Amino acid sequence: MGHEKDFLTVGSMGHASSIALGIALQKPRRQVFCLDGDGAAIMHLGSMASIGQNGPANLKHVIINNGAHDSVGGQPSDAKNHDTFSFVKIAEGCGYKQAFSATTEEEIKTAIAAMRSMDGPLLLEIKAEKGHRKQLGRPTRTPLQNKEDFMHFLAIG
Repeated sequence: MGHEKDFLTVGSMGHASSIALGIALQKPRRQVFCLDGDGAAIMHLGSMASIGQNGPANLKHVIINNGAHDSVGGQPSDAKNHDTFSFVKIAEGCGYKQAFSATTEEEIKTAIAAMRSMDGPLLLEIKAEKGHRKQLGRPTRTPLQNKEDFMHFLAIG
């Protein structure tokens, strides 16, 4: 499968939610799912305030919180203590319509299914353990190719 429906922001930690906000505001009839890491989301917490205050109904923000900058070396993030750090509370304080937390596969499936039929902005914090596959794939196309594919996808429909 191609990734023309995905805008991969590899190497630009923290910018995914700002990009998703721009797309959601310009394409209000499309559902926009933003997948973020906890470290990246912390780097740009101001984006969550902009999302909450602009209130795009089509924006669904998913943060995978494993308490680490896992893809760039595994350094701990400030979100590592799942008992005291809460993206759910941050999202609520920023003005997201609703925010959820999930830890099990079933909770994740249920939350994503619910989010598809709800108006946002919404946030799902997935609390996970640190670690990734040894053969974690990286994009095979250049950032420019990825941008062109995604812009074409956005232009159709």
